[in-house]
Amino acid sequence: MKRILLISFVIFGALLVKGGLSPSARGNGAPHRESAVVEFTQTVKLQDVLLRGQYLIVHDEERMANGEACTYIYHGSRVNPAKLVASFHCIPVERARADGFKVILSRYSTPYEMPEVKEYQFAGSTEGHQVPGP
Repeated sequence: MKRILLISFVIFGALLVKGGLSPSARGNGAPHRESAVVEFTQTVKLQDVLLRGQYLIVHDEERMANGEACTYIYHGSRVNPAKLVASFHCIPVERARADGFKVILSRYSTPYEMPEVKEYQFAGSTEGHQVPGP
């Protein structure tokens, strides 16, 4: 009987440890790294960079938790360090669940102003990622 109780406690303890280390046990079920490809058909500004064409936006939760830059933007559709165009530490904000990947641009009041990327949000997520100001 003692052996069965001991084995039960060991299995229960192992399940607790395994569950505490899995990505789904982080509370919101979000993966550690999310990414999406976006196509900018008109030129937009992101901090001090101008973007036009296809870009991969990657958000890394582990780097954010360590206080590092958590957003990386690459020209093209794959991670390629040679094509990194911007990286920064985003500002997380609560939002309504997004049906698809969203990029929020600033509104401009004259035709001569360029739209600026202010925030992005991944499909199925309730967290937006704001771009820090200058």
